[in-house]
Amino acid sequence: MSPLLFLLTVLAQTPTPPPDTVSEDGPVRPCTEDEEEDVGPWTGSFGVGFSFFTGNSRSYTLTGNSLAEYESPKWALTLEADGAYGRAAASEDEEELIAEALGAWVRGEYRATPLLSAYTYLGAETDHLSSLELRAEVELGVGFTLIEQKKRKTDELFLRAYLGAHYAHDRRFQYVPTRKDLPSVDLWSPSVGVMLRYDINERVEFREYAMLLPDVFGDTRVLLTSTTKLSVNLTGRLALTTFFDVRHDSSPAEGKASTDTALTVGAELTL
Repeated sequence: MSPLLFLLTVLAQTPTPPPDTVSEDGPVRPCTEDEEEDVGPWTGSFGVGFSFFTGNSRSYTLTGNSLAEYESPKWALTLEADGAYGRAAASEDEEELIAEALGAWVRGEYRATPLLSAYTYLGAETDHLSSLELRAEVELGVGFTLIEQKKRKTDELFLRAYLGAHYAHDRRFQYVPTRKDLPSVDLWSPSVGVMLRYDINERVEFREYAMLLPDVFGDTRVLLTSTTKLSVNLTGRLALTTFFDVRHDSSPAEGKASTDTALTVGAELTL
């Protein structure tokens, strides 16, 4: 077992200290749920880390991610961006680009009932090592809340499934080893997604988001993305994070691998 997984396992099993404490004046009554500090509708975070890539790129790179979320009983808005950049020495006199990717996404959701919601999704990304000059995508759909349990702020289980219609346009260009134009590709497909949030205890949080896009209108093509995140809160605002990303394209650009994975270990600051 790696040292990182061992650390996360130990912290996950660490018992939460009892809420009752004793002061000089006697026992202190624990805060009730209604007395907890109110949290505003906006939350955000920013993280940096090092990643290990397999697939088209095999190297360590510097990565960054940012997230801003607005949530009310009826509306939810998510703004997200991430990127990676890296270079490696191909020889003593030359450097090779090993990672250059950037993406941004906006998601809005209206919760009509505790079970049913409607959402829209816009995104744009580029990945030079995968010969992706620009992918622009849009999606409309409905969400179904399957599980929602929240006894305290540190005891949450949330599972939601999504079903929608998705369109993406890939403008492709080969950057390495030689530069040349490649044909663009369109994707019209249904979208099936799932989002899971689980707070293991007050220190450890688990997040999973996965989306499947099977093209049923054009050539046979399947896109699959999955992001798994495990966070260990060191303080109220600073956390140790581990991301594992999987990106699969059954019809990638010429000469490219169909599956890329990225393992990222870093730190995240909650704003």
